Amino acid sequence: MKKLLSIVLATGVAGASIFTPFTNVEAASITKAESLVKAAEQHAGALKWQISVELTKEIKYPDMKIFNLTKDAYLNAKKEIEKVSAKDKAKLEKRLEDNAGIHYTRAMGYIDAITSGKKIVEKANQFNKLYADNPTSDVTEKSYHELSSEIRKQAILLYRVYGKSTREAILTKYKTPGEKALQSSKYVITAKMELDKLDDLITKKAGQKAVEAQVSTFLESLDAIEDDAIIMDLYDAYYDSIREDENFVAQEKEITDFFQKATEYANAEKLDETLSLYSKDFPGYASLKENLEATFKDYNVRYETLDLEVHYIMDNTASVIHHQKSMFNTTDSLEHITIYLLEKDKDGNWKFLDSSDATEEPGNDEDTPATEQPSNDGDTPATEQPSNDGDTPATGGNSDTPKTPVATDLI
Repeated sequence: MKKLLSIVLATGVAGASIFTPFTNVEAASITKAESLVKAAEQHAGALKWQISVELTKEIKYPDMKIFNLTKDAYLNAKKEIEKVSAKDKAKLEKRLEDNAGIHYTRAMGYIDAITSGKKIVEKANQFNKLYADNPTSDVTEKSYHELSSEIRKQAILLYRVYGKSTREAILTKYKTPGEKALQSSKYVITAKMELDKLDDLITKKAGQKAVEAQVSTFLESLDAIEDDAIIMDLYDAYYDSIREDENFVAQEKEITDFFQKATEYANAEKLDETLSLYSKDFPGYASLKENLEATFKDYNVRYETLDLEVHYIMDNTASVIHHQKSMFNTTDSLEHITIYLLEKDKDGNWKFLDSSDATEEPGNDEDTPATEQPSNDGDTPATEQPSNDGDTPATGGNSDTPKTPVATDLI
């Protein structure tokens, strides 16, 4: 028994001598961890005000010295906490995260948002410059899509910023200018994209219906654009593009021949032949023959086509801008521009379906005033009507002066 007691006592003493040093190490670790947590809390307390617009009154990067001090203290404390017991570890981890980790994480989000926002602003500035220089260029269109993509990509980080007022300030400074650039130009870029689609169809020699449907979509997209100069730039590009389409070119020739025939019939005063060029749906068709006959009888006019532009051809209808001169004698003439709507009948013949007068000649500027009468140069009196020489009665101007097709002003 005494021997057993001696063994037990010896073992107890030995055990105490073995475990006492470990307890001392644990206590030291807890003390160090608490010290590091406290340091992290102090630095984080300063950092949180660096990322609040309510205090800074502006969006800018925080003091990176304070941020790095917080970061180092937080990570060091986190590492030291791993050495303490489970009970003390949970307590210290919660304290560290609640008082330091949360501000460190929010600061990282704030910094990332500013960095991302600057990328959006850079893309927006690039686009705005390109758009100001040439809004319809391929480079501008590419920049538009890059800006749109950048906003979608970076917006996630912007919305993660903590604090409603700070987040709204971030969005206003970085996201809003980019969105405004896209919004103000979207109709122009949309039209440019539709034109690109048309170019692609023509290049691939797509069918006539597909090309004409895309022409319709493109022309409709122009309606939303307010800047006339941009509309004309896009239309000029379309004008060149559509004339690469074989179907369009073939029908354009048909229309050119049709107007040449109309002019020849009118100059020869061929009543039935001229009448045959009109659709029965032409406004005033019921009295058209009578008006044509009266015009040929009462007027001595010769017509000349100065320019002819096929605006579009879609689904067997065509819009045509016709610039024509009406000559009454050797000195008097009138120039006028008329927009015609043609339709192709079941036999494949073009017919006049409708018409309207253009208010002014395209390309008019200060040096070339919009006018329908000859200029007054001393020898030719300024007038809207031909002189009354007995054979040609004086008229009140365009309202009674026929043009090809001669019934346009008589209905």
